[in-house]
Amino acid sequence: MSNLWKVSAIALAATLAACGGETSANGGAATGPVEADTSQDWVAVVSKTEEGGFRMGNPDAPIAIVEYASLTCPACAAFAAQSYEPMVENYISQGTVSFEIRNFVRDPLDLSAALLARCNGEEPFFPLNERLFANQTNMFETIQSADQAQLQALSTQEAVQSGQAFVGFAQASGLIDLVGGMGISGQRARQCLTDTAAIQELEEMRNRALNQHNISGTPSFLINNELVQGLNGWAQLDARLQEMVE
Repeated sequence: MSNLWKVSAIALAATLAACGGETSANGGAATGPVEADTSQDWVAVVSKTEEGGFRMGNPDAPIAIVEYASLTCPACAAFAAQSYEPMVENYISQGTVSFEIRNFVRDPLDLSAALLARCNGEEPFFPLNERLFANQTNMFETIQSADQAQLQALSTQEAVQSGQAFVGFAQASGLIDLVGGMGISGQRARQCLTDTAAIQELEEMRNRALNQHNISGTPSFLINNELVQGLNGWAQLDARLQEMVE
């Protein structure tokens, strides 16, 4: 188990407002004309990729967007709120763009939330992810009012290795109750939060992001597998997509 998760409550609080980073490339371009393909409901096509992310849309779309996101990153939450409806309506539904989210986990609370978003697999992933982002401010307020000594105890090696640390953070932040209203029972949530294979998968996804794409912060975006420089919000991405589909 990585030392990344062995943090104190004070260190956790410090991470809540910290996200963002510099990117180093310009992003890929679509090849040839981009034509709409409305032969099926692409919004309903969600699959888990070989890289471990969840992708919505036409798997053969000429424009493939990947977002490296953190559920404790305010900039990621802002992007989710601004982008979801127009991206779905204007691009994904047209078969021109696929959109994949890969978790770039930064702290124990982030990992706990990611485990819950991924808990029931492909079909509910995007609604769960959007709901978790919408709840982010409340999640922060709830965990910051929790017993800090109890949170500190969750950073022990035993708690982390058993997965009980992530159960504790999810309880302290109100996330188990939140996902309970979206089809994940308390028992199922605890199973997902202590799933060592799922935890390892998230750690490996983070490591690949660091090593293969030099991801330094969130949100970060790949377009056709190339990192985009200076793209931090939906307005910038939308402008880029409009250029690419014309």
